[in-house]
Amino acid sequence: LYYTWNYRGDLLGELGQYEESIKSFEKAIEIQPDLYTAWYGRGISLDKLGQYEESIKSFEKAIEIQPDYHEAWHDRGILLYELGRNEEAIESYEKALKIKPDYHKAWYNRGLMLYKLGQYELAIVSFEQVLKIKSNYNRALTNQDIWLDELD
Repeated sequence: LYYTWNYRGDLLGELGQYEESIKSFEKAIEIQPDLYTAWYGRGISLDKLGQYEESIKSFEKAIEIQPDYHEAWHDRGILLYELGRNEEAIESYEKALKIKPDYHKAWYNRGLMLYKLGQYELAIVSFEQVLKIKSNYNRALTNQDIWLDELD
């Protein structure tokens, strides 16, 4: 039954019905408290509603239950960035990359973070990793070209 609530939460989130989505995830969690995917889904819907601190708490609960959940580490990093907690964001991306070294989204966002912190050479290294993993990733190609121009 808890999986039904979880899937319902996913679908409601896809439809943009985030409040209802959260209620479904919370029902799944009530039935199965260690359902990390429900905690993660709840975090996604809270993020969509701009409730970043609560969203981070949900991602952290998912990580507590499933420490190698690279997507939760990655999305936690995005929210930490949104809150101006840049060093924590980078740490979160790096946790995701320790778990899944070929996770191009984490390399990409790590690169953006490093760029914004003025660490251009490290940012380029991150983007080169993206390009090794996914050579057709247009955002990485565009940003790497911009950063190379700034280094000249």
